[in-house]
Parts: sequence; structure tokens; C-alpha cells
Amino acid sequence: MRLCRNVTDGLQVNKMIIDKTCREYLPFIATENLMMEGVKKGGNRQELHEIIRKCSMESVTAMKQGKPCDLADRLAAQPAFGVTREEIEKLLDPALYIGRCPEQVDAFLKQIEPLLPEIDMEEADINL
Repeated sequence: MRLCRNVTDGLQVNKMIIDKTCREYLPFIATENLMMEGVKKGGNRQELHEIIRKCSMESVTAMKQGKPCDLADRLAAQPAFGVTREEIEKLLDPALYIGRCPEQVDAFLKQIEPLLPEIDMEEADINL
């Protein structure tokens, strides 16, 4: 516990930067769900996979040139993909990709709570 505190002492978390970064890379994380939505709309899985691969590579190339991630726009612009920008946006809700994380964090914090008597959990912005 001391080692953990030594490592994290003075750590500053910028939630806005974390949110921006997560949202920027979320389209890449969500490609399986995006492909399955395209399949539901009648698309061929192999063809959609190739569209995603091609659009992903193009989007990464653009990002390496300092441009924002445009993967969702590229996919929506593909008629064979068959999914609108609005439908893609619904699938890009970060809450759809966190699994059991909230429950696991709460369980962990409850386990270590007795070890942290001097830390005010509310002040530390930690919910138990």
C-alpha cells in the first residue's frame, strides 16, 4: 500500500483529456460492434471487415498527420456499410464498452477501505 501511495502521490488526473482521448479512439475499439450492426442491416461480414480495415488504415494515416479521428465518418460514407452516422454515434457510447469495471472498482475499494482510514474518500473523489 505504501508503494502504491508513493507511486501515485501528486498524481493529477485530467478527466477532460482522458475523455477526449477515449472518445477519439473509441471508433477503433467499437469496430466489432459496428461490423455486427452492418451485418444486421444485410451487409456481408467479410466485405464489411475489409471496409473497416481500409477505413481504419486511412483514418490512422490522417491522425498521424495531426488530423482528428474520422473513422466513424469514413464508415458512414460507405454505402456498402449500410449504417448511418447517427447509428454509428449510438454505438459509440463509452458506457457500452466498460463491462463490469464499475462493479469491480467498487468491490476493490470496499476491500481496501479498512487500509485507508486516513483518506477522506469523498475528498479523494472516490465513491464506495
